[in-house]
Amino acid sequence: MKKIIVIIVLIIGTVQMINAQETNEEWKTQTHVTGYFALNCEYVDLPVFKEVKGRNIGMNIGEASILSTIRPLEKFKINSVITYKPRLGVNRIIAELSGELNFSDAFNLKAGRFILPLDPASAQYYAPMNFGVLLPTIVTSALFPLNINGINFNGKASLSDNISLCYNFSGGQYTKLSRIEAGILGFSGRDGVYMSENVQQVNKMIAKIESMQSGEYPDFFGTATKIHLDINDIVKFGIASFYGAEKASFQANDTTFYKTDLDFLSYGTNLIIDYNNLYLTASVWFIDETPDDTQHFVTYNSMLCYGEMAYTLGKVMPFVKYEYIDSRKKYTRVTAGVNYRPFFETTFKVEYHRYLQDYIDDFNVFMFSVVYSF
Repeated sequence: MKKIIVIIVLIIGTVQMINAQETNEEWKTQTHVTGYFALNCEYVDLPVFKEVKGRNIGMNIGEASILSTIRPLEKFKINSVITYKPRLGVNRIIAELSGELNFSDAFNLKAGRFILPLDPASAQYYAPMNFGVLLPTIVTSALFPLNINGINFNGKASLSDNISLCYNFSGGQYTKLSRIEAGILGFSGRDGVYMSENVQQVNKMIAKIESMQSGEYPDFFGTATKIHLDINDIVKFGIASFYGAEKASFQANDTTFYKTDLDFLSYGTNLIIDYNNLYLTASVWFIDETPDDTQHFVTYNSMLCYGEMAYTLGKVMPFVKYEYIDSRKKYTRVTAGVNYRPFFETTFKVEYHRYLQDYIDDFNVFMFSVVYSF
């Protein structure tokens, strides 16, 4: 947190010097504060999950956030997002705290903590931006850090009247990548772990994951890149990547503890079509995890495919999602749901998930949510 504050103070100092050279036109500070909370209900129709967790249905506050933007100068603003989610660590409660300096459309500078904008699905971390209830696998699968403490350069250049080339480069520190145990029940993000009828095997896998995540790791340094074409603000096609140099560890028994350096690389491509009432997005991501110690740690090569389509019919928005995960286990998740917004502040969501795989019988997950924004 101290590093974020120092970065923002330096940016503010720079802005003040820039402002001193500008015209004497008076600028009034603009402040915008908003927020929301979501009440969620979940039901997981999976016996092994109920046996391990002790329950398979739950209802509670699924999310609450306060978002603020302060613009003390015309070309400078401070963004902050404080978010609550079940089991969310203290480090992730502050989703964003950054200063952003807008030089021009072609060049902008952001510093502090901010969400990595590598995939369109990243925005769905916030409930009002998510058509459904469940977080996309792209968000929960640790393809890249949700946020980073560092510096971001972004902008766009016009190639023609209707086509622009947009870029986004980030670098900074982040906490060790790990799957987000999301939702009221904590099923999402760890769904692949429960695809076994052997309860002991499931508990053993959970224990190993928690052992690897409980280790004391320093902040790691990573870099992220995204470049995409924007065609008439209707079609967007881009490529993105993230690289981080990490460490991994796990406790094999009471006396044996293994550690290793780890190279993490993810890269992918995404497409957005947003035309009239139709919204369509598709992404394909690949992950390469390469440990130095290949005797006690495994090299992983993973792939994830994500597709989503929604159509607005007045206050009602039906949507479907398709997700294919080829990681430690292969499975497919198909989602269908309806988003109903009778008032600007209130949204009701109902969705159904079907998990398709070869390890156990296919199973279902049902979710309902009410989101109130203010």
